[in-house]
Amino acid sequence: MAEITAVETYSFVPEDLRLAERSPGISAFVRTKNGADFLRQTILSHAPFVDEIVAVYNQCTDATEAVLADLQDQLGPHKLKLFHYLPRVHPPGSRDHAAEPGHSPHSVVNYSNYALSRTTRAIVVKLDDDHIAFERGLRPMVERLRREGLAPGRMNCFSGLNLVRDEDGAVGIHADTPFSGNGDIGFFAMTPDAYFVHDRRFEDFRKYHFRRVFTGFAYWHMKYLKTGLGFANYEIDSGGNRRFAKKERHFHRRRDVATIPEIAAATPRLRASLMRLVPFDKWALIGNRALAMAHGAVTEADLADLVARYGLGSVLSDETAPAAA
Repeated sequence: MAEITAVETYSFVPEDLRLAERSPGISAFVRTKNGADFLRQTILSHAPFVDEIVAVYNQCTDATEAVLADLQDQLGPHKLKLFHYLPRVHPPGSRDHAAEPGHSPHSVVNYSNYALSRTTRAIVVKLDDDHIAFERGLRPMVERLRREGLAPGRMNCFSGLNLVRDEDGAVGIHADTPFSGNGDIGFFAMTPDAYFVHDRRFEDFRKYHFRRVFTGFAYWHMKYLKTGLGFANYEIDSGGNRRFAKKERHFHRRRDVATIPEIAAATPRLRASLMRLVPFDKWALIGNRALAMAHGAVTEADLADLVARYGLGSVLSDETAPAAA
């Protein structure tokens, strides 16, 4: 029987991070709501690379809880720690989120800090429930991290590629927004400043307290392959989330799908080379990411392997991709 801790109420304080009690190693934490589509693949693909995974779920009406319980039976309760966060959490981008104080049990800020506070290792990384590990990129990243450690104040950032289907169902890259992770996802050493704060738009991790460095591509972002194309949890139909309603409309207007070689070829290499020299960590990060893509950090063969491994159908090829307008 799964070991699941029910959380009836909670309000974060920084002392809950328990910095002095943390053990060496790497913790991952994931917050999920109706994430059953790719939750199993996300956790199993990342489990070999971390020492523990903290999974916190909220307001689920799909098979999320059953998936997590089955995974805990498979991985063990010390590897996968489960928490059912019971208070209703307002979705990012909503009017309710904007008005809710960050320390409220109903704030996604507080919910996120609860998940972070349950981790127990010195290095932490956030996972989303639709991130499948890109093992060829993630493995050397983690090996180096375990070998060399991570200095406090540095964040080893990584990115993923946004997958989407074309009108025939073939899997490719979303041409308008090919990349996921713009300096907000990565490995960081826990410090007193490492937690989420309130932004009227979303939960904001205090990444500006870190020197962010791009270290590679580490995952495939499955958001646009999920039920509802990844927009189902934002309560858009209620009319109270204009931010994500706008994002959803924009996605439907610009659904062009590209191959990985097309994304690599479209990279502005000169601009990227200049950006990586700018003394502003996000610009440098984006420049280094663009150069890595242009130099083959992720290939068409990598995507073909993912699609075959997880039974996702066919891969968009240069022969089947529509010609650019």
